[in-house]
Amino acid sequence: MSRLLKTLLILMVFLFSCVATEKKKDATKFQEQEAEPANNTSPIISGTPAGNGRESFFYSFQPTVLIANAKYSLLNGPSWLSINSDTGYIYGYPSVPGAYNNITIRAILGNKKTDIGPFTIYVFGDPLSTHQWHLSNSGQEAFAQNGGTSGYDINVTSVINQGYTGNGVRVAISDTGLELTHADLSNNIYTNFSKNYTLAAPYYGNPAPTGMDGDHGTSVAGIIGSVGWNEVGGRGIAPNVLMAGYNYLDSTQTSAIKLDQAQGNVEVFNYSYGASFFPGNSTHDFVYDAQLKNGFINERSGKGQMYIKSAGNSFLECDIQYGNTYLIDQGTDGYFCYSHNANVGTGNNNPYSVVVGALNAKGEKASYSSAGSSLWVSAPGGEFGSFNPAIVTTDQSGCTLGYSRSLASGTNFTKGLEESNEDCDYTHTFNGTSSAAPMVSGVVALIMEANPNLTARNIKHILAKTASKVNYSTSNISHPSLNSLGLDMNLSGHVYEQGYVTNAAGNSFHNYYGFGAVDATAAVNMAKTYSNSWGAQQHLNEAFGNASYDTTVSQAIPDASSTGVTSAKYIASNLTIEAVQIKINITHPRPGDLGIELTSPSGTKSILKNINDSFQVPIDVSDSPVWVADITDFVILSNAFYEESSQGTWTIKVVDALGSGLGNDFDLAATQTGTFDDWSINIIGH
Repeated sequence: MSRLLKTLLILMVFLFSCVATEKKKDATKFQEQEAEPANNTSPIISGTPAGNGRESFFYSFQPTVLIANAKYSLLNGPSWLSINSDTGYIYGYPSVPGAYNNITIRAILGNKKTDIGPFTIYVFGDPLSTHQWHLSNSGQEAFAQNGGTSGYDINVTSVINQGYTGNGVRVAISDTGLELTHADLSNNIYTNFSKNYTLAAPYYGNPAPTGMDGDHGTSVAGIIGSVGWNEVGGRGIAPNVLMAGYNYLDSTQTSAIKLDQAQGNVEVFNYSYGASFFPGNSTHDFVYDAQLKNGFINERSGKGQMYIKSAGNSFLECDIQYGNTYLIDQGTDGYFCYSHNANVGTGNNNPYSVVVGALNAKGEKASYSSAGSSLWVSAPGGEFGSFNPAIVTTDQSGCTLGYSRSLASGTNFTKGLEESNEDCDYTHTFNGTSSAAPMVSGVVALIMEANPNLTARNIKHILAKTASKVNYSTSNISHPSLNSLGLDMNLSGHVYEQGYVTNAAGNSFHNYYGFGAVDATAAVNMAKTYSNSWGAQQHLNEAFGNASYDTTVSQAIPDASSTGVTSAKYIASNLTIEAVQIKINITHPRPGDLGIELTSPSGTKSILKNINDSFQVPIDVSDSPVWVADITDFVILSNAFYEESSQGTWTIKVVDALGSGLGNDFDLAATQTGTFDDWSINIIGH
């Protein structure tokens, strides 16, 4: 082959290679063009996100999307706000109030982008809500020296997140009064339904408080229904509830007024008052019981109204004579402190009330909270707000009235000097079972909103079944009394007080806590789908009017003996128990010595009255003290047997312990004997 021909062949191969390379490049370019959107179109999204949100309330926005397959991202979004990268949907629960600026939603499609924004979300809140540990306990001090324990609260945040706020539920607050025009309450007032018991029947009028040193009812109202997300104060448990005030405690409290304050066109009654520390027992008011029964069973179109009642604040009170504040001489005579029975007091020992004990910010029984077998549940009540947190709530407006008036003693917050309370409209020292009851009233309003068809019996059941077991399981609790002489107030061989007792129906009950701490989320979640087939509520011996349930005993009670006297009664009826009442008569010169127990056919024991309790306090404090003698027709209720069967033998036991005596020599060894006369039982169930 000639040199010329070889050169031509090499040139042809080169040219062919170049053409192939160019075709390959053209094919690659075509594929790249196909990967881009037709005409290089930008993603099309539109819409204007809502500019306002509410603290702890769900926020969301879905942009309008006209071209699919874009990817979405959030620019400058707060930590609580998330985005779905496939749909552009933004959502979250605002945790801190305030303005969140320069937020942008960006859509990217191919190499093109489209933005919505920048925009601002302003989150409305309640500046004092961060101090309201009962709503969400993070261990905050709530203006006290010490904080609580994280997690011990009413567990309401997720209920608010679901949108439940007590909307449409009406609550009557029978108390000292109610400041209807308070800036944090006025929008939630049930117009024209408040009552002023200084007026003639039907009493409708303004229940304005008359005192200057704190209106109890106004503070109770703030716990239940302080307006939410209004940029002032705190927030109620049911922040859209409607409230009416009754100035019952500041009235003459005649029988007619007492009955009237237990009725009205409302769903819930809140009674934040307990019995005074009274040495003795009072005649039970069966007429009042009948009024409560009518409301609990028949009102609200046959579904029944709820009565929420404070247990009382007399777990430990020291040598105070009824009628004044005379303190026993702490010299020669020494001093003692006694525990009051939560069964004592109007409304505390009937099956229609939800009796509420108090917890502190550490999830323990509050130091003052009265204990007893009539408790149903417990809720936050706090301590005293100085060393340990009390409850932050509404107070009388202005700095000349209320707990937080400028001349009041206490911390800067109490005096209205803190920036968050410069107008003195709030207090951080409200406490007691007076605080615990409205916690439950607020939760009940949430339950009713979640399921308006529930009966009052349903709601009591839900509260019991969803209560959380407070961390206190001691099986034998020592006598709580304090005394200057270091004397042991227990009785050898006798269990002074039990811890949690699990009955035959599987329900755990404690005289300190009832069925446990109220849990708003668990209760509302159960309420949403709950129904039952219970029959009508029955009483075997209503108002103790059926003599066939009476038992005569007439036996002497051995002194200082754990053996005591027992008496048994067989019950043939087979009811599922909702509550048990007993009425008892004992002749004894110093009834504070006595302890009373009741045991069901299933073997569950309930301590109805503790030895050496407040019945030990004399009515005449002198070198020759005088006691209220005898226990006469004392009605005691127990919830410890809930859902057990009534059928079988019930056994009651009375023991007589050595008491303090409170005489000059503290005559513990003195013989104070008595007789167990008789008793009667009433079982309520279906």
